[in-house]
Amino acid sequence: MNFIGKLIFGCSLLVATQVSQASIIYTNDFEINAGAEWSATALDVTPIGSRNFLGQFGNEVVSLSLDEIDSHNTITVSFDLFVINSWDGNQQNSFDYFNFDILNGANLLSATFSNTEEYNHNQGYSPDNSNGDFTAHTGASEVDSLGYSFYGDSVYNFSFTFEHTASDIQFNFSASGLQNMDDESWGIDNVSVQSSTVTNVPEPSTLLLFVFTSLFLIRRIS
Repeated sequence: MNFIGKLIFGCSLLVATQVSQASIIYTNDFEINAGAEWSATALDVTPIGSRNFLGQFGNEVVSLSLDEIDSHNTITVSFDLFVINSWDGNQQNSFDYFNFDILNGANLLSATFSNTEEYNHNQGYSPDNSNGDFTAHTGASEVDSLGYSFYGDSVYNFSFTFEHTASDIQFNFSASGLQNMDDESWGIDNVSVQSSTVTNVPEPSTLLLFVFTSLFLIRRIS
C-alpha cells in the first residue's frame, strides 16, 4: 500500500459525532393571541386553571405557516394537544382521529384518542405505537385536569424532529370522525418550533489516532 492509500486508511478510522446548533424560530402559549401565521385564531380558556389555548376545534384543519427561516437542516416542533370531552377512540363506526403533518411532507401523527374509559373505548395512540388498541388516556401527561365535565379531558405532550432545509414550512393540525363540538373537540397549546444545523465532526479520540497514524506513516516513508 502506498502512502496515499495508507493515509486514506487512516482517515477511515475517524468516527464522526453530531454537533447541533439550534435556535427557536417560533413559540406561542396563546396567552395574548394566535397571530396571522395561524389559519384559525380562536382562543379559549379551560374551566380549571384558566389556561389559554388555541381552539376549540372540530373536524377541521388548522395550519401554522412560517417563512424566512434561516439556513438549517433539521426542525423540531413540540406542542400540547388538548383532547376535550367524549372522544371515543376506536369505537366501531366512530373512529376519533387527530392528525399532524407537514404540507408536502411527512405525516408525523395519525391516531385515535379516547376519554371514555368507562365504556372500554380504547384508542390507537400510545407513545410507542399509533395504530394499536390501548386503554383510554394511554400516554397522556394529564387526565381530567382541564375541567371539562362531559367525559373529561386529557393532555398529550408531543415533540417531533425531522430533516428540513426549505426557508418556509406549514404545519397542519386536524381531527376527523368527531361529533359536534359540544360533544368532542380539541385544542393546542405551548407550540414551539426550533431549527437546527446538525453537522458531523470527528471525535477527539479518533482525530488524535489519525494524527499519530499519519505521523507514523510519514516517518516510515521518509
